[in-house]
Amino acid sequence: MSQPMSTQEQQLCQFLAELPARFNYRFTEEASRELLTSLFWSLAGGNSEYMRLLFPDGKPGESLKLSDSQGAVEGAEYTEAARGKRCGHIFKPGEASYMCRTCGTDETCCLCARCFDSTDHAGHMVRIHISVGNSGCCDCGDDEAWRTPLFCTIHSNVQGGTDKGKGKEAAGLPEDLVANLQMTIGRVFDYICDVISCSPEQLRQAKTEASILEDEQSSRLSSKYYGSEAEPCTEFALILWNDEKHTVQEVQDQVARACRKSRKLAAENAWETDAIGRSILTYLPDVKRLLEMAVVMEAIRVTVTIRSARDTFREQMCGALVEWLSDISGCSVGHDNSILRRTVCEQVMNPWRQGSQATHTMGLIDDEEEDDQIVNSRRRFDGMNARFILALQAAAQTGTGVQIEIDDDSDDDGEDEDDVDADMDDQGQHSPSSSVAGGDEDEDDDVMMVDARGDVGDLGMNWRDNGQALEEDEATMAGYP
Repeated sequence: MSQPMSTQEQQLCQFLAELPARFNYRFTEEASRELLTSLFWSLAGGNSEYMRLLFPDGKPGESLKLSDSQGAVEGAEYTEAARGKRCGHIFKPGEASYMCRTCGTDETCCLCARCFDSTDHAGHMVRIHISVGNSGCCDCGDDEAWRTPLFCTIHSNVQGGTDKGKGKEAAGLPEDLVANLQMTIGRVFDYICDVISCSPEQLRQAKTEASILEDEQSSRLSSKYYGSEAEPCTEFALILWNDEKHTVQEVQDQVARACRKSRKLAAENAWETDAIGRSILTYLPDVKRLLEMAVVMEAIRVTVTIRSARDTFREQMCGALVEWLSDISGCSVGHDNSILRRTVCEQVMNPWRQGSQATHTMGLIDDEEEDDQIVNSRRRFDGMNARFILALQAAAQTGTGVQIEIDDDSDDDGEDEDDVDADMDDQGQHSPSSSVAGGDEDEDDDVMMVDARGDVGDLGMNWRDNGQALEEDEATMAGYP
């Protein structure tokens, strides 16, 4: 039996559920700031003293990133807060990196200058490389990069057991603060699962007005954790998805045609789709009109979906929540440099407290590559049928049995089609049996025996009588010079 929710936990769940309606289902910069600010206050339990353990100034900064407020600027990977973590220093053009062949597992493992000076490589084979840009990062702290453990005076833990315990006693953090951290991060994971489990994965499925309205109803959050929905969402969004098959120009022209937009606005949608994978083309309460736009967009085989504006807003919230989790997991609370990272790891492994119908948890992923493979397999089957028919015709002419090799290899379609063409061309150069029989070159292939021997009548042939044959022969001879 689940434990009763605290007042703060109920407030957080209710806030997450009501945020889309508060901003009229438009995920703007203001909505993002409201979301992140509320999450930080939930971490601190609404206590200003606890906020100072997160933010040195006692409040979130302009960027609303905890890492920025805690000094995640250039050189932050060498501060005391980086102890127990990987260095990850990104090499700049002209900067030296050190590759120790004695310690490294391969030649791609390298150290920055400060980590190299902070580790012991006396008597080792070391090669120095000058970076030209985009040449990787420092591997200090990555156990998989080294044959033997490296002790770095900057990043290695001085006390071996510091990071293995609960952590809160050693750092002196209040128990209620630790409970707030666990509650907030846990509820964020639950909310992400509740929303994404209702998002359809089969983007190419048929769209009707009834199915869209049904999706809106089935995607509502459960009243068990989030309270009852204020009212159903009556506005819907047309969303364009990137498929890596169309150019920006093609998509731009089709968006302008379908949504009756200017070329400038259509170009913004096309470039946004190319950059982040999807773009919201328009919002309308008229589902039929959105379906008409979808038909025009799909004329060039691009993928579009129609969902309620509320659920679209919540999906955008999930993107912001994932970035927020990534931001805080590398930060500290007070003097504890690992509690946030450890809490994120613990909460992601906890059971999901389901707060939605999760209508798409058992659905299959819409894999376009798999669809293409099905089409290609049908083409190979058609080619095999052509070879089979040729074999039957050859057997009927010779009156002998024939062996047909059925090649079921998953080679390229071009090779299979070339085989079929070659077989058809060989009809005029070789005997019928040799053009279709595979011989004994590959005994492992599947072989199907076709017995074409039988009565002539079974083949549907009619022999000419003597008079008809004589007339046809005379006509043929008359045509010769």
